[in-house]
Amino acid sequence: MEKTGSSGMRDSLHARLIYPAIMRTIGEYGMYAELDRLNALQYASREEILESQGRKLEDILRYARQHVPRYRDALREAGSLGARDPLVLLRRIPFLTKEDLQNRLDDLMAEPQPRRTSRKTTGGSTGQPVTVIKDAGATAFERAATWMAYDWFGVRPGDRGARFWGSPREMGRRRLRFALADIAMNRIRFSAFGVSESELEGYWSNCLRFRPQYFYGYVSMLEAFGRFVEESGRDGTRLGLKAIITTSEILTGAQRDLLERVFAAPVQNEYGCGEVGPIAYQCEAGGMHVMSENVFVEILDEDDRPVGPGEEGEIVVTDLSNRAMPVLRYRIRDRAVRVETCTCGRGFPLLGDVRGRVYDSVRAPDGRFYHGEFFMYLFEDLRDEGLKFERFRVVQDSPRRVRIEVQAANVNSDELAAVVQAKLGSRLPGMDVRVEVVEELQLPASGKLRIVENRVASDVD
Repeated sequence: MEKTGSSGMRDSLHARLIYPAIMRTIGEYGMYAELDRLNALQYASREEILESQGRKLEDILRYARQHVPRYRDALREAGSLGARDPLVLLRRIPFLTKEDLQNRLDDLMAEPQPRRTSRKTTGGSTGQPVTVIKDAGATAFERAATWMAYDWFGVRPGDRGARFWGSPREMGRRRLRFALADIAMNRIRFSAFGVSESELEGYWSNCLRFRPQYFYGYVSMLEAFGRFVEESGRDGTRLGLKAIITTSEILTGAQRDLLERVFAAPVQNEYGCGEVGPIAYQCEAGGMHVMSENVFVEILDEDDRPVGPGEEGEIVVTDLSNRAMPVLRYRIRDRAVRVETCTCGRGFPLLGDVRGRVYDSVRAPDGRFYHGEFFMYLFEDLRDEGLKFERFRVVQDSPRRVRIEVQAANVNSDELAAVVQAKLGSRLPGMDVRVEVVEELQLPASGKLRIVENRVASDVD
């Protein structure tokens, strides 16, 4: 699909003037120089790329030793034992967990703080809200890695996008922030929360008007939209998409086939987490390339030793850019297989068969479905309002009933349950919502709690 004259001029104006002006205003204009550097580096040899990554690892360890209370003693002790190799130093640092980010935030923040920082609270896929402080430089480097990877499929700053994500209509005070972010990114946003068939029809109409050049969003939401377009007899190829970028959930072969068939566009998978940002992107040859200038990824076995090629282990990630709050050796409780080569020729390290990012959706009798992130946002609001709890789980065990399990200690269980009931009951019309406060949620064998478990058939009556 060729651009019309007016949309082409608008995109060019956005790419040349609007987006750079916004980056400069928020202190992230360094993204452009970093993007140039990454584009020049990506086809360097594996040895050159690992050498560059090693220098960044050494820099962040030195910085953490000087400025971060948690790491001063650990890194000083490791250095006194004669360790000079940054990888040896790193592996003597205790692992960082979600509980640390919840309970030891002050101990993890650098002293003094960089001038420009942002605060991000995320629940990941486990329902445990955590907060990370990031400096503008780190965020700029994240953006650079993202745009480099998007460009593997022809998507560049200024291109029009459609984001299938959380909707500001349910977010209250987040409405303005989301709207400004969408303007900055030249995109429209489609809610993944409580979506009906009539709303999917509206999404299609908006796509025809806006003409997005790429989609980005939750796998399950993109799948639902693709299935709607196909089953309603619409022609998804009319949009002329350059790419469909999926994130936050495991992408199956069937889901990829559906999206590529309906929209005649390649699917690029993104892997990351809110605490450190993008970790890896899929290239056109299918390899999941680690953004090694921003993160150092370890894949460890049950004894916390690096796995060999072709072996599976736990992912442990170190953020190489964040000076406001260095996140070192963070256990995100996902797993991956270590792979060595990709036919695309890029030298970035690789991940294979990433496992662990699974979100179910609650499906209501009227056909609406509610993505796991819908519940994360609602519980984040409750926490902001002063509600005390540790984590939660949403279980749909019949077509019309949802059970909310909330883990909390030293609280009035009846009062807590009543507040959660009032918050969620009104937002799930037609559903019988029951709330149970427990001292501890039972974890599955994997050790990773899924915040939504749908135990009924997907085609709810």
